[in-house]
Amino acid sequence: METNRITISLEDDSPGYEISPARVPLATLAIFAGEVREFLKGSGKDGDADAAEVAVVQGSLAVQSLDFMSPSLVHDLGMLATNADLGRIDSKRRTIVQRWQSSAHKRASLKIKIQADRVGVIAISNQTNFRAESDQRLVNVERYIRGEVVDLGGATQPNAHIKLPDGKTLVVRTDRELIRSETENHLYKQVHLRIRAKLNLETGDLTDAKLVEFIHYSPRFDPDAFAKLTANGEEAWKDVEDPAAWVRHIRGSSD
Repeated sequence: METNRITISLEDDSPGYEISPARVPLATLAIFAGEVREFLKGSGKDGDADAAEVAVVQGSLAVQSLDFMSPSLVHDLGMLATNADLGRIDSKRRTIVQRWQSSAHKRASLKIKIQADRVGVIAISNQTNFRAESDQRLVNVERYIRGEVVDLGGATQPNAHIKLPDGKTLVVRTDRELIRSETENHLYKQVHLRIRAKLNLETGDLTDAKLVEFIHYSPRFDPDAFAKLTANGEEAWKDVEDPAAWVRHIRGSSD
């Protein structure tokens, strides 16, 4: 099969400077690299994205692969180049494009460009409207999540980057007042959060997440309290010879 050169670039100056290979926030670099990997991989049926060799090139920040081979990727790029219906492409790639589209609509300075042989340039910005025409798989949910805060804040749109237990990073929108009201520094710590987001019923991915509150959850074992409860239980059950039989009798079971 003929190889397909593909370059995926990120343009953004929201940090106060234009992102480039020479200067980029570490969290942004990590998230973008992960998204590029997920986009190349798709559902992972016909291409080994983990083995792909890439170069970081100017663009503002661009990841370029010269020899990644995947029939489904070629097909999906052709679909993206000719129409805005994400329902025609792989579900995993659809999730990434929706994430890029959502971020671009929230931050006008952000643009993603996908350039590939035979299809030209596919741009994603606050002016584009990629969507799944028949996609009814997104539902609004409220969830409790746990993860490590790897980035917190932002010059224009404050957010928290949460590394989840499965290794993925979820970007959660927040606001300065909520961050400022926290008395504890959460950066690089495991936290519990209550969020509102959109859940993809097909992939299980969360998108467009917004922070509701930090959950100050500090479970601990109190041996004295446990010993007291155990003693109370032993006292209450001391005259019952067979607790299991007593429970069955209370339930009306003859077994």
